[in-house]
Amino acid sequence: MKLIEFIKLILKHKVLLFVAPVLAGLLAVVLTHNPKHTYSSKTKLYTGLASGSSIDMDKSFNYFATNIAFDNLINIINSRETQEEVAIRLLSQHLLLEKPNSKFIAKETWEEIKQDIPNEIYDYLVKSDSSVKIGKSLSLDEKIVNTIPESVDSSAYEETVANLMRLMKQDNTNFVYALLNFEHPYYSLEALSKVKAVRISTSDLIELSYETDDPGVCQQTLAIFNQVCIKKYKNLKENGSDAVIKYFEAQLSQSENKLKNIEALLLQFNQENSIINYYEQSKAVANVKEEMDVEYSKKRAELAGYEASAKKLEQKLEIQELVQDKSNTILDNKKRLGQLNYEIAMREAKSSDSLSSKEIKKLKEQANTLQDEIKSSVSKLYSYQNSVEGVPTLKILPEWVDKVVEAENIKAKLEVMDQRNAAFQKQYAKYAPAGANLKKIERQINVAEQEYLEILHGLNLAKLKFQDTQLSSNLKAVDPPYFPLKPMPSKRKIVIIAIVFLIFVLLLASILVMEFFDNTLKNIKISEEKLKIPTLGMLAKVFVTNGQMDLIGIQNRLMDLIIQNLNHALKSTPEIKKPKVITILSTQKDEGKTVIATNIAKKLKNAGKSVLVLNHSNVFKEEIISKKNPLVNVLGYQDPRIDYEHPFLESPSDSLLDSEYKIYEIDTNFYNAKNYKDLTIQQGNDLQLEYDYVIIELPNVLDTNYPSDLLVATDLVVLVCRSNRLWVKADENLLQNIKELVVNKLQFIVNGVALDEVEAVLGELPKRRSIFRKRIKNMLRFQVHSKNHI
Repeated sequence: MKLIEFIKLILKHKVLLFVAPVLAGLLAVVLTHNPKHTYSSKTKLYTGLASGSSIDMDKSFNYFATNIAFDNLINIINSRETQEEVAIRLLSQHLLLEKPNSKFIAKETWEEIKQDIPNEIYDYLVKSDSSVKIGKSLSLDEKIVNTIPESVDSSAYEETVANLMRLMKQDNTNFVYALLNFEHPYYSLEALSKVKAVRISTSDLIELSYETDDPGVCQQTLAIFNQVCIKKYKNLKENGSDAVIKYFEAQLSQSENKLKNIEALLLQFNQENSIINYYEQSKAVANVKEEMDVEYSKKRAELAGYEASAKKLEQKLEIQELVQDKSNTILDNKKRLGQLNYEIAMREAKSSDSLSSKEIKKLKEQANTLQDEIKSSVSKLYSYQNSVEGVPTLKILPEWVDKVVEAENIKAKLEVMDQRNAAFQKQYAKYAPAGANLKKIERQINVAEQEYLEILHGLNLAKLKFQDTQLSSNLKAVDPPYFPLKPMPSKRKIVIIAIVFLIFVLLLASILVMEFFDNTLKNIKISEEKLKIPTLGMLAKVFVTNGQMDLIGIQNRLMDLIIQNLNHALKSTPEIKKPKVITILSTQKDEGKTVIATNIAKKLKNAGKSVLVLNHSNVFKEEIISKKNPLVNVLGYQDPRIDYEHPFLESPSDSLLDSEYKIYEIDTNFYNAKNYKDLTIQQGNDLQLEYDYVIIELPNVLDTNYPSDLLVATDLVVLVCRSNRLWVKADENLLQNIKELVVNKLQFIVNGVALDEVEAVLGELPKRRSIFRKRIKNMLRFQVHSKNHI
């Protein structure tokens, strides 16, 4: 749609587009003549979530965590549970008032509420004790906005709130539950949901705002919201942290008991196995055992050496019979000496007191005496004997005696060492499993200790978090709600303007939608797209103009253009052929075929042509006299009534076509007609004249079949269509059949076109226009200099 077309469309409906919004605006003015005043109040809560102090010095700022914390707080404020408690507290406040107080609620509002509250609700109220002193000391925040009436004790108020809360949660049929869930202006959840909570920019502040029609209720609602939100947020944060602390404390107690049990098991194990320090004791035993093994090996080697030497010396000695007795004596003394040495070695190994030392000394004296006796006896033997190799016996015997004595001494020590080895084996058998069990117990203690320390560390962190939570959950009302004295500016003007604008937009949108979805033939351009055949012209609708427009001149000019196009279309017909046969038809009835055929015949007759008009007998013309609709003129629309006095609508007899106008019957001959003469012969008319043009009007082809041979013999077939009709599939099918018969001889005329569409053919229609309107129109067409001379 072009801009000029859009402007024309608006001008066409200008009165409707102006009157309807104005009437809607006036109605809005009447309906809003007594507006209800609204009061607004605000309060600000300091949260400290973003920049507040924290015990954790290493705590870094987390943008997403801070946003989540603010979202949690805002959701707590907007939660149903918070709104329910606020509503109950506000209701309790109003019910406990003995008389209206503008600080809490207006007198009219208080009286309305008293009338609505049933008597049984007053049974849940707790009256203040007269002995209790009213007017307790208040903190700074409470002094700023006190939510408890001065005549009401705080304990009575809290008990009343608790009673009403229990009643509300009892079931869904009680009055308090209904009050909260229906549409009460102050206590309903719907009303309290209008409390808006938003974060102020990126600060630590949250702003709560509320609007209602009572200033006292407005302030008190926000004040109660502050108290409830601070309490709930603090409880929620601290309860979560406290649950964590209790968990860690319980786990710590279990871990401590477990550690004590394992340590008791270790103590019992050490007592049963006589262990002071297992690792030092086992190390000492291992060292002594290793030293003893080395010493034992050395003694065994020395014993073998001494025995071998003594044996070799004995083999070298040849003892006489005299010496034999001495030798026996010496051997007896040697045995006694060996026993004494063994006993001395044993006593030395077990010596622990002075008595044992004396006995050892006595035994050593006896051993020395025996050694002296043996040496004396040996000396006597050596004095007179030598060895078999010629070595004197005196030199061999002392050496042999020494070897024998040392061998016996070593044997005694080896026996003692064997006993000690047996004792060490028992100790080893005891220490070997004790080490594994002790390691197992120590490992259990280590695991339990680490578990205890980790739980203790977690408990410390939880306590630190709890302290940090107490700091962060300490909300404070830095800007308490104020008492609004002045109502908010009325939105009446905005509402009225919005209604006027909305009605205008809806009407304009409806007009544009109707224009956009208008699927009628409307004008030549649309008709050509739908019919897909050449156009012969268009004719305007003949309506009552009241002299405002020269419709006769417009219609004559349109007919002249149709005749001109008609002559162009008939040029392809040989000149020798007479007459030129023109068939006019339509797919539906009341398309205006008869009027068009009559006016074409008139134009041709006025041009000096002889014309014959053949019309069917079913033609029937009925003048519908429509009444004048005053609303049409009021809204500025064109009068839709048909001007039957217009020359274009004259009957054939009135237009001097009486002799040229013939009627034929629709019968068998009609369907078999091959040319126009067959239609005249069936009436008994013997035509002697040769006509220049023969115009045949056929009945509408949807109701009556058409003679195919007659159409084939026709020079030009004209399809007449009304501009305000839809072109349906049935019309398209019939038109396609006719196209196949007449090929290129088919053209159409659009009848009853609106005058705005006629400008597409005739240009700008002659009409009275102001200079200003002409200039605006040229500007919209971008033709500012169109009137300038070349």
